Amino acid sequence: MHKILVRSNHKPLIGQIKINGSKNAILPIMAASLLSSSSVILHNVPDLIDVHLMSELLKSLGAKVSFMYNGDHKANHTLETDCSNIINHVMQYKIASKLRTSFLMLGPMLSRFGKVKTAFPGGCNIGKRPVDMHIKALKEMGAKVEIDGCNIIATVKRKLQGREITFEKISVGATENIIMAATLAEGVTTINNAATEPEVLDLIVFLKKMGANIEINNTKVIIAGVKRLNGCVHKIISDRIEAGTYALAAIITNGKLVLKGVNLSDVRSIANELKAIGAMVELYDEGIIISRKNGSIKSINVATGPYPNFPSDMQPQLMSTMCIADGVSIIEENIFENRFLHVNELRKLGANISIKKNKATMNGVQSLSGANLYATDLRSTAALVLASLVASGETIISNPHHLWRGYEAMHEKLNSCGADISILS
Repeated sequence: MHKILVRSNHKPLIGQIKINGSKNAILPIMAASLLSSSSVILHNVPDLIDVHLMSELLKSLGAKVSFMYNGDHKANHTLETDCSNIINHVMQYKIASKLRTSFLMLGPMLSRFGKVKTAFPGGCNIGKRPVDMHIKALKEMGAKVEIDGCNIIATVKRKLQGREITFEKISVGATENIIMAATLAEGVTTINNAATEPEVLDLIVFLKKMGANIEINNTKVIIAGVKRLNGCVHKIISDRIEAGTYALAAIITNGKLVLKGVNLSDVRSIANELKAIGAMVELYDEGIIISRKNGSIKSINVATGPYPNFPSDMQPQLMSTMCIADGVSIIEENIFENRFLHVNELRKLGANISIKKNKATMNGVQSLSGANLYATDLRSTAALVLASLVASGETIISNPHHLWRGYEAMHEKLNSCGADISILS
């Protein structure tokens, strides 16, 4: 079991960090490659555990998947999938149960092959994230869905049928699943109250390149089913959550980082909050420059919500930063009910945090001290790394494998800018 050792040298992080392709965009797009009987080539693909798990899941169905590396075994961030010879319709339980986005294969498999068996999805333990909206919508489109223990078996007699579907609340996963299911369905499907995150829009761009007929108007998505989808070449959008995490790394250490490969529109949903806590955000030819204005970190009140509101995926990292801010900050978590699991770990470092229902109140302290921490999920692990950068002495983070589900070579990127982070076996 690996551990992360962070030695705080109280140096500001200064340098350049390349932002990789979006984890939350590549995974649904890999699922969508099941809809094509031709080869799909994807560029700007991050080298992450979840990407490799999704690759293995596709391979288990009969797909050919190649993640390309160069001579020194570094990923060149190009992925080719060929789903022309899918021979299996049963997802491997061992893989599917570990990966939340495995459930996004339900829509494409039903739409193209009319049958699929998969496990209830895994991933981070940050809340219920029920899949009932996915199932309800697929049933409305004509699918028969049965629950068999920990498995879901779905079939459709001929083809899924276009329907008007209204989600009771905005759900990124349900929106993506039904968009994919509708691409090869008979007739027109209209989704009301659809999610409009950049990752959803990137999926739509990808599907349209393959020949899908999709229109989007605010939170309404209209999909006219087509008979087949072709292969294409597509570049994955930059990861706005990775960019936001490193932006906070610059602020918490009073450093200055050039984030290459992103622009202001990529960080639109967090830009106001960054500026409010004292960040300076500057344009750069190949990205943006993040630094802290003169003075300390300012306190802030933030509520998470669907795009374009502040993303829940940035809440733990922001909380780490607010632990050393001036005054009192309040973060309201409106997406996931278990997304305060990092609070007890931050308290071990000396943070002053109180929880009441879905609100966390941070009384900023002047300094943090190193401790032994235990990581519980992807974004919380990133948050613990950020706090450890400014915690005196040494911090050891156990169970850190979550980090590599969403951040490629984080320790290498931070070390190149002045951090002292080691991976211990």
